[in-house]
Amino acid sequence: MKLSKKSIIISSIVVVLIAILITAIAIIKIKVNKPGNLLKALPDVDLQIKGFNYMEVGEANAKWEVKADTATYNKKQNLAVFDRVQIKLTTSDGKVFVMSADKGRMFTDKKNIEIKDNVVIISDTGDKFSTDHLNYNDAEKKFYTDAPVTMENKRMKITGVGLTLFMNTGELNLSSLVKAKIN
Repeated sequence: MKLSKKSIIISSIVVVLIAILITAIAIIKIKVNKPGNLLKALPDVDLQIKGFNYMEVGEANAKWEVKADTATYNKKQNLAVFDRVQIKLTTSDGKVFVMSADKGRMFTDKKNIEIKDNVVIISDTGDKFSTDHLNYNDAEKKFYTDAPVTMENKRMKITGVGLTLFMNTGELNLSSLVKAKIN
C-alpha cells in the first residue's frame, strides 16, 4: 500500500499533536498531585496563629482579653507579635476599656504588652482616647504611654501628653500639658 505525501504529513501532524496532548496531560497531572508547600517557614517563628484569642483573670476579678487577626510566637525570645490587635480590659470594679491598634507584641515571660499605630481606647462610658502607642506593665498592673493623647466624648475634647490606666482600679490619668474644650 502506497501512501501519498499528503497522508504522511497529516499522519505525522496527528502523531505530534497526540504526543503534545499526552505530555500536557502528564504535566498537569503531576502539578495537581504534587503536594504544595502547606506551611511556610517563617524565620524566628515557632508558631503562627490566625484568629488569636487570649484571656487572663487577675487580682480581684480584673481581666483582660487579647485578640488579634494573626499572632506569631518566638519561643526563644518569649515574644508574641500581633497584627490588628484588640485588648478588652475589665477592671475589678467593672469598668470596661477596649483598646485596638494595627500592631502589637507581648513579652510572654513578663506578660508586658506594647501596641502601636492607630491606638484607640474606648471606655464603656463612651470616652474615646487616641494615641500613637500604649504599653502594659504586668508587674505594676497598668497601661501607659508618654505620647500625645486625645480624649473625646459628647461633652468635651481633652488633649495632653501621657496617659496611665491602672488595671485593678480603673483609675485613668492624663499626665501633662492637659487642655480641655467643653462643648
